[in-house]
Amino acid sequence: MLKRIFFILPIQLFSLFIFAQTPYPVNYFGSPVKCDLTLVGNFGEIRPNHLHSGFDIKTNCQEGMPVYAVADGFVSRIKINSKGYGKALYINHPNGYTSVYAHLQSFNGAIGSAAKNIQYAIQSFEIDTLLTSTILPVKKGDLIGLSGNTGSSEGPHLHFEIRETKTETPINPYFFGYSIKDNVKPRITELVIYPIGKTATVNGKNIPQKIKPLSNKMGYYFNKSDSITVHGDIGFGIECFDSETGSTNQNSVFSIELQSGGKRIFYSELEKCNFENTRYVNAHIDYAEKQKHHHKIQKCFLAKNNLLGIYKDVLNSGISSFTDDASHWLKFIVKDFSGNTTELILKVRSASQSKIIEIPKNPNDIIFDCFKDNEYKNEDIEIYIPAHSLYDDLKFKINKSAMAKGTYSMLYHIQDENTALQKAYSLSIKAVNLSPSLQSKAVIISINNKGKRNYEGGVYSHGWVSTQAMTFGNFAITVDTIPPKIKPDFKIIDLANVDFRKSKLISFKVTDNLSGIKKYRAIIDGKWILCEYDFKKDLLFYEFDDAIHSGEHTFKIEVADEKNNSSIWRCNFLR
Repeated sequence: MLKRIFFILPIQLFSLFIFAQTPYPVNYFGSPVKCDLTLVGNFGEIRPNHLHSGFDIKTNCQEGMPVYAVADGFVSRIKINSKGYGKALYINHPNGYTSVYAHLQSFNGAIGSAAKNIQYAIQSFEIDTLLTSTILPVKKGDLIGLSGNTGSSEGPHLHFEIRETKTETPINPYFFGYSIKDNVKPRITELVIYPIGKTATVNGKNIPQKIKPLSNKMGYYFNKSDSITVHGDIGFGIECFDSETGSTNQNSVFSIELQSGGKRIFYSELEKCNFENTRYVNAHIDYAEKQKHHHKIQKCFLAKNNLLGIYKDVLNSGISSFTDDASHWLKFIVKDFSGNTTELILKVRSASQSKIIEIPKNPNDIIFDCFKDNEYKNEDIEIYIPAHSLYDDLKFKINKSAMAKGTYSMLYHIQDENTALQKAYSLSIKAVNLSPSLQSKAVIISINNKGKRNYEGGVYSHGWVSTQAMTFGNFAITVDTIPPKIKPDFKIIDLANVDFRKSKLISFKVTDNLSGIKKYRAIIDGKWILCEYDFKKDLLFYEFDDAIHSGEHTFKIEVADEKNNSSIWRCNFLR
């Protein structure tokens, strides 16, 4: 079940030279933990709206594993966030790279003291501070913190990255001498064949065709009944994953190649990923298939607007044109970083004639060009989609239905949830029967196909509520007037005399019904104190320190949501 990582032996370095175009230092960085590394996630895995930018190192499902600097350098950045990377450290190294350690439980020694001083100086749990080289220098092997589960982590582990310092571009850590014991070939679970354009066909239909390959000791093959006839422009997609020796985890493969007639027409490779472009993963995969069935089909052809940056040697955007009456052979070549290779050959029969009669364009169709600004507006709704927000040209669809309970507008159905976006678009909806007393509390919500309501933001102005949305779907106006709930995570007998003399911390469950927790502030005896927020557990907590002396004290905590509804909890306590 575990992915065990070992340092590369000299005889194994050939794989680095095969793949890498940059001469990365393979003996410079050490391990961030002092045990055999095991991975629960590797570089380039397809995650929601991004590619995974490093290694997720297993910590035996527990917090508190010591974490060490992988090389000499200095702490260049301390970032603490209730979401994302949680508690994270960035160490710059003199060779031009930066190592990143995320989801930490705590920082060690001087680093922890520096972080706490910054938090108290700006009176905020969340910080993002850049440091100069003289403040927190470290040596290779120095203890810098303990592993944890902070931020958006889904379980205890250490997220580890190596980035180019100048560009902050994450590099696949395998290139720096970290390797895995891996003699397992990548697996292929599904192929999808896509007709491109209205007259292209797969087996006579203008819809994608899925095929599941079979396998034996000799490799992958297709059932004889899987006969494929194609016409016109055709794209191909593949679902595949990699596992290492002794592991069943479905991790990312390193490269995917597609050949047609023995000639490479598509190649993708996971050497690095750029944060600015990583959301283009939604153009790389069959986004609708992922939304509907959770399959991760990687398309071996490019959308018009796809700047993901992992592609090389792509001919005609990876699209093959079939207009003759002949057989054609395609080969998929999938590799992991260790060089284990899986090949799959597909035979298709090309047809010179299409059975599909092209329907004339409807002059009322709304076509959005993905490279241009696009706008739709009427007396009730306005939509502005900036250029390069769509991945392909789009036949835009919009309609409306009756007002849902508790809303102040018609329910607008904008495109569908299965169409991805690269950038946010502006959405404004006209309010209906919204009293002046509720205008400041007005928000736009999305309502998914299961009826769940999600906050999308919103500001009221002159009869309209406007926001920036990152998805299509169903939208309406509602109001958020309910303040967050603060529930003490301890027993209370008398608020005028709470006994904390044996307590290590004060903790609360804080929840909000719609817009979410925006800010909070805790005070003891009129002075700000550092409360940590774990959004996964809806938990706010303060750990007592030596600054709170024995005796009687007053405590106050105020929590506000995104629409400035707030709640206050107070008590007097003994320490």
